[in-house]
Amino acid sequence: MEILRGSPALSAFRITKLLSRCQDAQLPVSDIYAEYVHFADVNAPLSAEEHGKLTRLLKYGPLSPNMPLKAACCW
Repeated sequence: MEILRGSPALSAFRITKLLSRCQDAQLPVSDIYAEYVHFADVNAPLSAEEHGKLTRLLKYGPLSPNMPLKAACCW
């Protein structure tokens, strides 16, 4: 299984709206970030060339900032 990070899932507008709703609900949220994740079920490990092709195929939308892989809460 190849797991590749994708583009950001939320626009700046959507983040602003969600943060506003969190503040209205008095939730202690200071920032929101989400991104797409791609799962490729492969039959064998990919060569460097194949991995590069797959990565290029999955490049779309705005570039993802280098956000650390962490979550405070998931459900």
